[in-house]
Amino acid sequence: MNTVSRSAGVGALNLALALTFYLIAPAEPQLSDRPAYDYVGQAPFAPNCPFSIYCYRVLVPTVVHQLPLDADTAWRTYQVLSNTAAGAVIAIVAGTLAPTPAAPFLASVMAQASYGFTFTAYDPYAADPMVFLIAALLIWCWVTNRPRHALVLAAVGIFAKETVALVAGALALAALIDRRPGWQRWLAPAIVSGALLAAFHIVSRLWLNWEIASNPAAQLSHGSWIGLWWRNNPFLDRKVYMLFATFGFGWLFAVPGWRMAPRSWRALAIGTMPPILLLMVAQTPERALGNVFFVVIPLAVLFAARAPALAGIAIGLNALVTAKAGTASIWLPSARWVLLPAAIAAGLLVVRLHKTKGTP
Repeated sequence: MNTVSRSAGVGALNLALALTFYLIAPAEPQLSDRPAYDYVGQAPFAPNCPFSIYCYRVLVPTVVHQLPLDADTAWRTYQVLSNTAAGAVIAIVAGTLAPTPAAPFLASVMAQASYGFTFTAYDPYAADPMVFLIAALLIWCWVTNRPRHALVLAAVGIFAKETVALVAGALALAALIDRRPGWQRWLAPAIVSGALLAAFHIVSRLWLNWEIASNPAAQLSHGSWIGLWWRNNPFLDRKVYMLFATFGFGWLFAVPGWRMAPRSWRALAIGTMPPILLLMVAQTPERALGNVFFVVIPLAVLFAARAPALAGIAIGLNALVTAKAGTASIWLPSARWVLLPAAIAAGLLVVRLHKTKGTP
């Protein structure tokens, strides 16, 4: 299969998976931030915006409301296309890290079935799909050493969601660790996006009378979002499972993948930890962790793709676990039925690759 055919196949697979999860997800989420996003899309930069932090996320709802479609179709189209593009980009990145024919396809399944992606199929009325796409493009910039492109993406991306500045910060920390030639240029996306975000908040507070004090993320005395999440999930096993189900056994595959990876990828994984820990305070932890797909999935595929047939089974079963957690779809089997087979397949893969050590 040549490069063009493989790329077309990867794109088609991502589109098919994104559409599938959209179709099997509940028609409407039980709780959604849609009223906030719709208000911002209809009245961007309006004084006295009543929706706290959502007022600052103007890019996505403004674009969605400009589409020549009814509102529901526009949101769904944006979600499917953004997830498709993000999954395809990260699949290409994974293919460069693990240059095997199976790697981009395994990465596509992991990405589209991950908790973060499938949760947007459940609730598409959010900036997250655009953040996934921007994050995937930022990692492509990191892999291809394009700090100027990353600077533009980060500067624009903070108007989609503040998470983009944290991803840019992860790249800056990775550059400090990696010290590749010209590493100083990788500080610019973090500095510029952080400065723009701070200036945006200051200006909007002074001239538009916006405020974020009512959002749980700003209520540090109450533990921010992580405190609310901890109190609302009283059972420890539930908390652990929610964090595990973000990538399921992908976490297990990513650890040996990190050990196998080049220095720049190991630096990226380490550099991602502080920003994501910060994000876990300001956002529900499982959704915050969903943003690290850009490093977990390529590292997991780097490890797993050495045994493509067994990896396909393990990642396919794992996809049922993570997609069920994200979509809450009645069309997917309960985790109690697939968790054990997924664990057995993951264990067999780890044992097989531990024994082989090198490439098959």
